Amino acid sequence: MSPAEWSQVTERVVIQAAAAHPHDVVLDVGAGLGSLSRALAPHVKRVVAFGARDEVERPLPENIEVQIGTLVSPPCAGVSVVVMNDTLSRLVPSDQARLIAHLGRSLPDRALLVIGDVLWSIPQNDIDEPEQFGTDVRNARTIAAVETELRAAGFLPDAHRFGVGRAVLICLKAARG
Repeated sequence: MSPAEWSQVTERVVIQAAAAHPHDVVLDVGAGLGSLSRALAPHVKRVVAFGARDEVERPLPENIEVQIGTLVSPPCAGVSVVVMNDTLSRLVPSDQARLIAHLGRSLPDRALLVIGDVLWSIPQNDIDEPEQFGTDVRNARTIAAVETELRAAGFLPDAHRFGVGRAVLICLKAARG
């Protein structure tokens, strides 16, 4: 499969895993052209398509709002579901950690976080042709490393692997105390 095909497969799994409901407010971090936002919009109350730049294709359904800002600190007020596809691997590891920590601090208990990305099941050095999983894999990390950060931020992650280089992490924000 090509990197684009891997990304499309992962996006479909992210959409299914989000299990969106009509009362949900969804935050799409790193929205890009907005395909994930568009797919979720008919099923939810509102979608915030958040990115570092406004790349979202227009016209948009009425319930999609585009917001621009720093990817490591997206707006989380009122959000019940956060989705990302190929967002983490675009950030350097320290910014990945900052984003996860921010979501952990900002999201309410029982919020759902769904991450689809290039995530290694084994060390990248042991993978033949790692570029097959994405065009830029230098910031991709192991599932275990990301799961550790998610747990530290208060999430309960569940990894679904697609071979050695793609995964979807479905994470529930644990109830405090």
